[in-house]
Amino acid sequence: MQSIINIYLSNKKTNSLLLTLCLYCAFLLLCRAKLTQSIFYFFLVWNLFLAAIPYLLLQFAKQRIQLFENRKTRLLLFLSWLLFLPNSFYILTDFVHLQKGNPDLFWFDLILLFSFASLGFLFGLLAIQEYKNCFSLFYSNKTIKTSIPIICLLSGFGIYLGRFLRFNSWHILTNPFQLIIDAFLCLFSTEALLFSALYGSFIYITCLIKNHFYGN
Repeated sequence: MQSIINIYLSNKKTNSLLLTLCLYCAFLLLCRAKLTQSIFYFFLVWNLFLAAIPYLLLQFAKQRIQLFENRKTRLLLFLSWLLFLPNSFYILTDFVHLQKGNPDLFWFDLILLFSFASLGFLFGLLAIQEYKNCFSLFYSNKTIKTSIPIICLLSGFGIYLGRFLRFNSWHILTNPFQLIIDAFLCLFSTEALLFSALYGSFIYITCLIKNHFYGN
């Protein structure tokens, strides 16, 4: 519990905003459930939780800065962060469910999905910012700056694996061989590469816009 409090207080202004937005999304979801007597969109809660993991992971690690001092631990932390990062942006693809919803609630569902997707995307942008803050202590600014577009493209590739091949982050532990084989085969798929480039470039451009208006 104390760790959670420390994480919250470490960046109280940002975390207060994130918590408020989470409550707003939950309120919209509960309103829809009340109106329709359906929990159809409740999967968004799980997706949003996954979206928050990369940001929370580095927030937690910052409270134990010694984790970054060991090269192996730092690498493991980075790979874990990178593995979950696509989840933050994946939630944007949940708009595919809009056509399955109640036609009478189209505009409500649109705002609902947009709210969850925007918050998930925000978690992703903040996670990338935390990556720069944490790892810039051990690597040059040029290395960090060069890694960002690569990370964004890998996130786009991860979104493709999740949306079309239905892989999840934990499959690297539960079904690693199939994940590796299918991911390798995707490298020869024009659809997979174009999708990854499209979403990866969009994430990167959004990062650049955020940095331009709000700084690094």
